[in-house]
Amino acid sequence: MTAFDCPKEQDVVNAVLGGTWPDRCDDSLVSHAAHCVTCAEVAHVSMLLQEDVDHARIDVIVPAAGQIWWRAAVRARLESTHAAARPMSWMHAITGAIVVGALLAAITTAWPMLPGLINAIRAVSLEVLPSPEVAKAIAGGLTQIAGLAIIAAAIMVIAPLALYFALSDD
Repeated sequence: MTAFDCPKEQDVVNAVLGGTWPDRCDDSLVSHAAHCVTCAEVAHVSMLLQEDVDHARIDVIVPAAGQIWWRAAVRARLESTHAAARPMSWMHAITGAIVVGALLAAITTAWPMLPGLINAIRAVSLEVLPSPEVAKAIAGGLTQIAGLAIIAAAIMVIAPLALYFALSDD
């Protein structure tokens, strides 16, 4: 608000918005605006805003109704597809969590049995193989292979799940 409100301020705004300012307007209003600082500023700002509105109307390109309808139909189809796929995404996530949990449970269950399995392989290999050094090497290799197999199994389960969630668009 200005410090001084002029009673003719609204008349100046109406004249500018009506398109009659200053040529087809009352001469007393034009002369008043020339002497009144408030009305002069209001007329100047109103004319600038009116010109901006006129330029904005010229620059607006309204698409055809068919194009708007087509875009709305495509968007509706896409949104319905996403809504229909959302339960499947949840099922994939739940299935992945169950598989990871089962894999961890299997590793937890099999880990204590691993030394007994290695000792059984060593006992069999001592009977079958001619030298104890070869048996120890085979047992050591089997220990490493078992650890690598567990790591590979974990990667084979977790990597596709991570890739799925990284590439999903939800």
